Amino acid sequence: MSEHDDRYMDDEPKRRHQVRRRALAVELRGEFDRRLMAGEEITALARAFGIEPWYAQRRAKRVMSRATKGREASPFLSTFSEVEDDMTPIQYACCVLGLRVRPLRNGYYILDGFQAGPKEVTRAANRLLRERGLSEIPYPGLTPLYR
Repeated sequence: MSEHDDRYMDDEPKRRHQVRRRALAVELRGEFDRRLMAGEEITALARAFGIEPWYAQRRAKRVMSRATKGREASPFLSTFSEVEDDMTPIQYACCVLGLRVRPLRNGYYILDGFQAGPKEVTRAANRLLRERGLSEIPYPGLTPLYR
């Protein structure tokens, strides 16, 4: 190489390696979603999780659309008038909670935007029933708070 070529190679700006991740790791998505639903700023979340701001905005848009879509229609009955005698305790709990709950494929539920098991769903329904002055749902593993 000539002296002229060496000079041009030294003048090129060296590329900085990208430090931030583009995608959010699977194990961090739940925490990101919780903090977003709690009202934390998207830019602060991007900094905290070390991801690109554009990806954080895209993830936030997806999470928020999922949360609003869950409120539009519930797969369960929404009124007490449609409650049948042959319902299981969890079906009755979902009926009581209405639009606050939706089922997942793995036997769990989304309750108020967060993943919850059948006990948490029944516990939330019992709280609501207690506020309305109705009897609680008997469920294995749950002791009634008030008898």
